[in-house]
Amino acid sequence: MAKGEATLFRVCVGPFLVFLAFSLLLFVAEGCWKWNHPSAPWYQRAPEMLIYPLQVVACAGYIWFIRKGVNWKATFGSCLLGVLAGVTGIAVWLIPYLAGWIPNEGGFDPGLVFGENTVAVRIEYAFRFARAALIVPIVEELFWRGYLTRWCINRDFPQNVPLGQGSWLSYLVVTAAFMFAHNPVDYAGAFVYGSIAYLLVLHTRCLLPVILMHAVANLIMGICAVVLNLPQLW
Repeated sequence: MAKGEATLFRVCVGPFLVFLAFSLLLFVAEGCWKWNHPSAPWYQRAPEMLIYPLQVVACAGYIWFIRKGVNWKATFGSCLLGVLAGVTGIAVWLIPYLAGWIPNEGGFDPGLVFGENTVAVRIEYAFRFARAALIVPIVEELFWRGYLTRWCINRDFPQNVPLGQGSWLSYLVVTAAFMFAHNPVDYAGAFVYGSIAYLLVLHTRCLLPVILMHAVANLIMGICAVVLNLPQLW
């Protein structure tokens, strides 16, 4: 692996791998460690309440480590466009939830584990919002738009592909991968959202607007989940 490609991999793929490692840990914990019993400690009844905060801390540390390798520069206009794109994308995504087409069941609800209006619930929500609106936007956009799009265009030298260059293959692969990374009920919304995000990067030729798009969308999603009592949203 060439030096430039290794740097691109470390900066754009590394955070995603750290994130996936904790997701895999949660999958294993739910299969081997989880014990849904009244006498079980909270971290066994709901291992995600322990693993999600650890995921946030670990990913935040890695992002801080590679921060200088990311080009955060963007114009005010492109950032504003990213915010508007986030509002538009999540509005489409939320339609089936707000219309009541998707059953209100499952999802993230720390109140069921710790009891309503407890300090633990507030802490879990703080980490959950940090995960959704800060960590996920950076981790995923570095990977989807910063690496995978480039790799689809030039698999031998992805580091030579300028940000904002596109192709039909990269659009289809990246948007489909983003879509299938979500639950089947979200496929339509994820496809529309992913298409908007792809076009945004092509137009602005920088990552910060699409990171802001993702952050705004996830923040709105989280607020709707809590305020409208729709925990299945996340």
